[in-house]
Amino acid sequence: MESYLNQNFDVKAKHSSEEALEKWRNLCGVVKNPKRRFRFTANLSKRYEAAAMRRTNQEKLRIAVLVSKAAFQFISGELLITCS
Repeated sequence: MESYLNQNFDVKAKHSSEEALEKWRNLCGVVKNPKRRFRFTANLSKRYEAAAMRRTNQEKLRIAVLVSKAAFQFISGELLITCS
């Protein structure tokens, strides 16, 4: 079965491309009990949502680090001015 999928649909068992998975799902659109059939197949819309959330979280973390660095530099600069 795995070789058939690789030959005809270019769907690997793990780490398939989004295009290949989307093509596979579109071709197998009318099946009996799709929730059961596709329960181990990646949910592409959720994958895109997770990637977007990951990007926003990374951006928020980057901003927080920059703000804390700026605050530290400001405080250390203030201390140098008052000490000298």
